[in-house]
Amino acid sequence: MVCKNCGASLRSDFRYCPECGAKVIRNRLTLKNIWQDLSYQVFNLDNTLFKTFKHLFTQPEIVVESYISGIRKKYMNPISYFAIAITLSGVLFFVLRNVYEITLTQNNAINPNAPNLDFIFDYQGLMSYLFMPIYASITWILFLDKGKMNYTEHLVANAYITAQASFVQVMVCLPLFGFFDIQYDIFNWIYLFFITAYLFLVFGRIHKIGFFNTFIRSLGYLVLFAIMMLIVGIAIAAIFFITGQLNIEDFAQKK
Repeated sequence: MVCKNCGASLRSDFRYCPECGAKVIRNRLTLKNIWQDLSYQVFNLDNTLFKTFKHLFTQPEIVVESYISGIRKKYMNPISYFAIAITLSGVLFFVLRNVYEITLTQNNAINPNAPNLDFIFDYQGLMSYLFMPIYASITWILFLDKGKMNYTEHLVANAYITAQASFVQVMVCLPLFGFFDIQYDIFNWIYLFFITAYLFLVFGRIHKIGFFNTFIRSLGYLVLFAIMMLIVGIAIAAIFFITGQLNIEDFAQKK
């Protein structure tokens, strides 16, 4: 018999293809085996998704270094993990805006007459992908002296870290904003503090540096992040003005 996925020759007692690792399917498709596959892929606690989520809390440096060193089966790859997290974040912001009816942008919380900029979150998924090279650039610059990770490896680390933070954000925000009246911008600043602390906890473990060294680099990260976000904000505003989604009149005080 041959593997239906890669065409490699298989012995009759093989359960998995030695070439591509695919499971050998011998039975016809039924609702029962569809459910078995689904329960294994999604609900099995040994699934790589759950293992990745768990170990990014307990031993995040192992997850990152495993993928970088070539271990591909133990943990979910960073692209898939990041994609799932960003998709769930999109669902979160939809619920916050349309179900909980929460104002997400600070300008509206301060001045009700200001233009509503919540539509920015319509592009949240795209912006997450576009910002990833920026995050990686900042950490690559800050740890350039260590010479341990190249830029692509920083992309991998930041994808894992950002995805993990997004998963936590979804798990915290859905019940928190559902039961309590909290301003989103206040939560967002607290969330930014914790994600920065987690980011440098991971990089500190990867590079095996002490608390003070890590703390100084985290301050540098906040400075560089603020500068880059200012540049990105100006660019986004310019695009919105050019496309007509924002006008100078929108910012005028309404009587």
